[in-house]
Amino acid sequence: MADSTSIHNIVILGASFSGLGVAHGLLKAIPALQSHTSKTYKVTLIANSTHFWWSVGAPRAMLKPYPQSNDDSFIPISKGLSQYPPDRVEFIHAEITGLDTSRREVSYILKKETGLFAEVTSSLHFDTLVVAVGSTGPSPIYNLKGSHVPTLDAYKDIQERLPRAKTIMVVGGGSAGTETAGELGHLHGKHSPDPKDITILSGSERLLPALRPAIGKRAQEILTSMGVKTEHNLRLTASEKLNDGREEVTLSDGSKHTIDILLVATGRYPASSFLPSSLLDDKKRVIVDAYMRLPSVEGAYAVGDNASNSPGGIITVTTQVPATVKNIIAELSGEGKGKEWKPLTDKETQVVPVGPGGGVGAAFGWWLPSFAVKMIKSRNFMFPQAMKTVMGTA
Repeated sequence: MADSTSIHNIVILGASFSGLGVAHGLLKAIPALQSHTSKTYKVTLIANSTHFWWSVGAPRAMLKPYPQSNDDSFIPISKGLSQYPPDRVEFIHAEITGLDTSRREVSYILKKETGLFAEVTSSLHFDTLVVAVGSTGPSPIYNLKGSHVPTLDAYKDIQERLPRAKTIMVVGGGSAGTETAGELGHLHGKHSPDPKDITILSGSERLLPALRPAIGKRAQEILTSMGVKTEHNLRLTASEKLNDGREEVTLSDGSKHTIDILLVATGRYPASSFLPSSLLDDKKRVIVDAYMRLPSVEGAYAVGDNASNSPGGIITVTTQVPATVKNIIAELSGEGKGKEWKPLTDKETQVVPVGPGGGVGAAFGWWLPSFAVKMIKSRNFMFPQAMKTVMGTA
């Protein structure tokens, strides 16, 4: 076994779609790379959660266990990493607290699932660094709040309260909010055995601002046919949890409402608070060049939602991850920078289920018919890809 001082340490911050994707790509390439360079490489992932969360399926799985149980949404990361030799890969469950680029060290505090448990901050040297921490937000229903446990608990809470709820408000007219409203309309709309008062606040003039107005209008028409009310130009300004579990909400027009279930699908931001400000742009994303590298840190890369050149979304990740892996391998092999990454398309591309029967969307600028949305995403929210992502076979 190689001496630890001779090992080239590849440290990946984050273990969601981007982090896991890069890890699998590198781990599969390491045997050939070691033969080529006669060096020893080790991949270490540092992440807040021991479980990979299939966030794509949240709008359906938060309302009822899907496809079979809540465990289908939260898969142990160890399942995928255990296929590699233990001296080649390590997973550290920790809160990342800092990055020292001059010392080339990542600092962290080891974690339990529900909180910190090490009193002393540890550090790890990196030779190659990949920042793949993604984004987060205020609600554990739509964002991991560190461990996967708060999100799992939020699922269970909604599933327990939904049967007796009468009023439900979804805040946010983007894809997550619209998809959630569609699932609610299917389960508890006016045509269901247990209809409820369901409202979605778009927060602007229309739903789905990333798509052309006509597509957002069509999404609203589908929701209306289910009995879901859409309110435009209203925002949530405050909410207070009442003793009986309900929420008192205040909207931007000054009105107050008491809601049984409040789902907030807004407010996402890069999870980059531990990084030096010199590495971030004005949106708190990691500044990268066309090769996904940090210009100011040798051997450092960023990929996914936290990268400054990323428009966000799973489609972007599916192209950024292999490009980043190839560029890292090129650098480690002494073959230069690799190839520039470019988005798959600069035309509108988004697939939005509005209930299991179909939905709306566009691909490469072409309007997708509802049946195509059903085939791509609505029928099962792509859950068969969840385990494949963990195992590196997606």
